[in-house]
Amino acid sequence: MPSLSNQEPSSSPSADRPVRVALLGFGTVGSGTYRMVKDNQEEIARKTGLAMEIVKIGIKDETKKRSLPSSLFTTDLDELVVSDEIDVVVELIGGEEPAAGLVEKALLAKKHVVTANKELIAKHGSRLITLAKDSGLDLHFEAAVGGGIPVVQPLKHQLAGNDVIKMMGILNGTTNYILTQMATHGADFADALAEAQQKGYAEADPTNDVDGIDTMYKTAILAAITFGKQVPLEQIHREGIRKVSYADIHAAQMLGYVIKLLGIVEETKEGVIMVRVHPALIPQTHQLASVNDVYNAIWLKGDFVGDLMFSGRGAGADPTASAVVGDLIDVARNIKMQGSGSAIPYGQDMPTSPIEELESRYYLRLTVEDTAGTLGQIATAFGRREVGLAAMEMRTKVGGLGEIVFLTHVCRELDFVQAIGEVGRLGCIVSVNNWLRVEG
Repeated sequence: MPSLSNQEPSSSPSADRPVRVALLGFGTVGSGTYRMVKDNQEEIARKTGLAMEIVKIGIKDETKKRSLPSSLFTTDLDELVVSDEIDVVVELIGGEEPAAGLVEKALLAKKHVVTANKELIAKHGSRLITLAKDSGLDLHFEAAVGGGIPVVQPLKHQLAGNDVIKMMGILNGTTNYILTQMATHGADFADALAEAQQKGYAEADPTNDVDGIDTMYKTAILAAITFGKQVPLEQIHREGIRKVSYADIHAAQMLGYVIKLLGIVEETKEGVIMVRVHPALIPQTHQLASVNDVYNAIWLKGDFVGDLMFSGRGAGADPTASAVVGDLIDVARNIKMQGSGSAIPYGQDMPTSPIEELESRYYLRLTVEDTAGTLGQIATAFGRREVGLAAMEMRTKVGGLGEIVFLTHVCRELDFVQAIGEVGRLGCIVSVNNWLRVEG
C-alpha cells in the first residue's frame, strides 16, 4: 500500500484544498462516518467554508473484502497518524491500546483528533486534552458519551455558567433494553439478555454493559467536563444489573417506581463530588422513567437553568457517526478561523466522597417467616441504626413464609448497610433478597 509519510506536505486547508481526514477503524461507526461525510460533502463545505475528504482509512485486516478502493486503506496506523498528508485523525478503534498511543502520536505530530472512545477519555482525558491545548489543537469526543445525543458541547459551552447540582444518566442502551423487557414482559434477566444478544444490542460477552463498566466510563467523562477535573475510575462506585430480578421490578411498580441503571454525579460539598453507577428506583413521574428500550438520556439540574433532559438513540452506526461528523465540522470551523476548541478545564485528581457517605432512601426486599412479631423485630433492628421505614408492602407465600418490601426514609448508606447486617441475623429472616438505592 502506498506510503504517506514520504510525500511533500501541502498547504493548510483552504478554499482550494480540503480538510484531509484519516479514519482509524472501519467498523459500523467508521463506515457510517465515511458515508455521512461523503453524502453530505456540499452541506459540510457550506457550514464550514472548507471542503472535507476522508483520504485514508487505517485497518487491522487488509484481507477483508470491502466495497471501497484498496488504495484507501492502510494497516500502518503508526505511519498514518503522523503523515503530512493528514490534518485530522478520527480514532474509532475503541479500547485503551493501541488507541491511546496513536492519539498521542497524532497530537505530537500536530494533528487534530476526534474520538468516540469513552475508555480512552475516561482514563487519559486529562493528559491528552492538555497536550492538545498546549499544541493549539482540537481534541473532540462528543460521540464518547451518549452516541448521537448532543450533551458534551452543551456542558462545555451553553451550560458552563451553571452550577450543576446533580446529573443522572441512562447511558447504556443494552442494559436499558434488558430492564425494559423485564418490566414490560415479565422476563427474567437471563432471558432478556439472550434476546438483547439475539437482536445485536448486546455483545456475546456482555460484561462491559451489564456490569456497568461502559456507563462508568461515560459518567466519568461527564463528571470531568462538568467539574473540570478527571475522576479516578477507582473512586467511582460501580454496580451492574445482574442482581435485579423481575420480583424487584414488580415490587418497584407497585410502589410507583421503575428501575434503571444510572450514572450519577453530584457535588456533596464545596469542591467534592460523588460519582456512582448502579441500578436505582426512580419515580414513575420522573423524566428518566419513560426512557425505554435502547434509548439513552441525561437529566441534570442546574442552579440557574433548572431541570434539563437530553435523550435519543445512544448507540449504533448512524447516531454515533452523526456525533463524530459534528465534531469534524467543529474542527473544520476552527481550522478556518485559526482557533482551537480544546481549551476546557480538565485537570487531575478530583476530590470525591465514598459511597458510604451517601444520603439516600433505600428499597429492601426480604423473605421472612410469616409469624407474629416479625415486623417488630425488623423495625427495632433498623431503629437501632436510626434508619426509618417509610413504606411497606407484604404478601404471603407458600410454606408459612412471607415477602416484605420496604422503602426507608433518607439515611446514610453506612447506617443502612449495617442495619441490613443486623436484620439478616434475625431468626425470623429467611433471606435478604435484594436492596437498591432510591433516587428522586
